[in-house]
Amino acid sequence: MEQSQTDFFVGRQPIVDRDENIYGYELLFRGGLNSSVAEFDSDSQATATVICNSMMEMDIKELVGKSKAFINFPEEFFYEMRDPCFHPRQVVIEVLETVEPNQQVIESLQYLKDQGYILALDDFIFSKKYVPFIKMADIVKFDVLVIKPEKIKPLFTKIKSIKDVTILAERVENKEMYDLCKEAGADLFQGYYFAKPEVVTGKKLSVAKIHLLELLKKVVDESLHLDDLESIIEKDVGLSIKILKLAKQYKSISMPNFSSLKEVMMLFGLKRVQSWATMISMTSLDDVFPEVFNLARLRAIFMRNIAQKENLPAVDSFYLAGLFSMIDVILGQNLDQALDNIPLNEHIKNGVLNGEGEIGRLLKIAKSFELNNADDHQDFALLYLEAIKEVNKISEI
Repeated sequence: MEQSQTDFFVGRQPIVDRDENIYGYELLFRGGLNSSVAEFDSDSQATATVICNSMMEMDIKELVGKSKAFINFPEEFFYEMRDPCFHPRQVVIEVLETVEPNQQVIESLQYLKDQGYILALDDFIFSKKYVPFIKMADIVKFDVLVIKPEKIKPLFTKIKSIKDVTILAERVENKEMYDLCKEAGADLFQGYYFAKPEVVTGKKLSVAKIHLLELLKKVVDESLHLDDLESIIEKDVGLSIKILKLAKQYKSISMPNFSSLKEVMMLFGLKRVQSWATMISMTSLDDVFPEVFNLARLRAIFMRNIAQKENLPAVDSFYLAGLFSMIDVILGQNLDQALDNIPLNEHIKNGVLNGEGEIGRLLKIAKSFELNNADDHQDFALLYLEAIKEVNKISEI
């Protein structure tokens, strides 16, 4: 039977550094579209599928941008393949916890290291027999949910006494665990906390967020005219430059080169430029995890893609809805409180707040991909992948 384009899917999970910047993404094999379930006959098949999907079916840079791609490799890989088909600059080779430190594996790891590859030990549990692995590793990953909190710091210290490796705390699910691992000396962090940060309710807005809120009020006002939007954008040189760069990404061959913001607005339309200005303005804050903005962009683009596929009216309203579905995290307020300060129409607000209408339906689909529960939405997998590619393209602007 011929496989459909959606038989295999590559999931990804962000990895951040101590400054909360994206360091890389772990690429995860997924059978079908439920990103919480990996069904495959062997570890080798899983690895081969990830490599095929991320490097042959699609450009790996479209999945991870300029960041590093972490990929799991089983024991068979170190017996069967000496010269990987991928470049050492962007791929981190994760040695699965099931790999035994025998002489052949150690020699293969040393060969890869000599070629310039970064080696990471996945789900590491300390044992003396793994000391040779530690001495060759660049990164050691710990599943911190299976370690007693009081044991985390001594364990990190013990590993670093053997070799000054980079410690990656995996499955960081909340702020308390993030703070604990950071204090214990972890250098990198991975877990659901970074894709969905907690919201501190009743938080007083900073000056930067007050300015952002004022700008958003103007930018998303439905009564706004083209000249009004142009005058708002032109006051911020950085915003103007980013709008022009973003327009260039979407420029078709038939379009003339841009010489002014007004030309961009005439070619792409007021609503589209409004959406771009909103997105760029929201990413101007430096006290919010970068992945929050990526997730908001991903929802926005994905929802717009579905709306276009289904020929729904006012596709840019779906884009704005996806973008503003994360405004509570960005502003540090309750969602209803944050949305109350922005002049969005009731159609968008009710969709985001209460899951009503087509906006509510599409937002629910977007969240199903994030929450590992996309079994009922397989038809949208390729649209989600396209949204990931577009987010990475935008991130480079």
